[in-house]
Amino acid sequence: MRGFTLIELILVIAVLGILGGITFNIYSNFQWDVKIDEEANRIKYILRQAQAKAISGENGASWGVRFVYPAVGDQYYDFFWGNSYSTGTTTNRYFLSTGVTFTNPPSGSNLDIVFNKRSGNSASSSVITVSVKTIVSDTIKNISITPKGLIE
Repeated sequence: MRGFTLIELILVIAVLGILGGITFNIYSNFQWDVKIDEEANRIKYILRQAQAKAISGENGASWGVRFVYPAVGDQYYDFFWGNSYSTGTTTNRYFLSTGVTFTNPPSGSNLDIVFNKRSGNSASSSVITVSVKTIVSDTIKNISITPKGLIE
């Protein structure tokens, strides 16, 4: 007699189910890693754009980005020009992608990064870090801005 027994079929189906579950988990984590990388790259692009506008002296002012993590509502960052956010003019607002959240600034606070006119240096005398992570995984991406204006 040739063929498979019921136990052999059940074992094969169980092994395929386990492999499928593992593969799905790995793929899901990969998707979240890509999402966090995309958001971090978008933030770096906006910061570099603000720095370039400050160096070129556009509008004769400093340029900056304000990161906002309200206690209630969507998290976002504003692109502005002026010596500070409160006295400046906002030109664009960008919302974080779905599933991505700030870890710095913390909930209920803001973080301003201003680049000085002509030099492009950060107006802060210390390293500033913006951090984002996905809601599902603990993967965190840090974006640091040094006083010399280096964005890493």
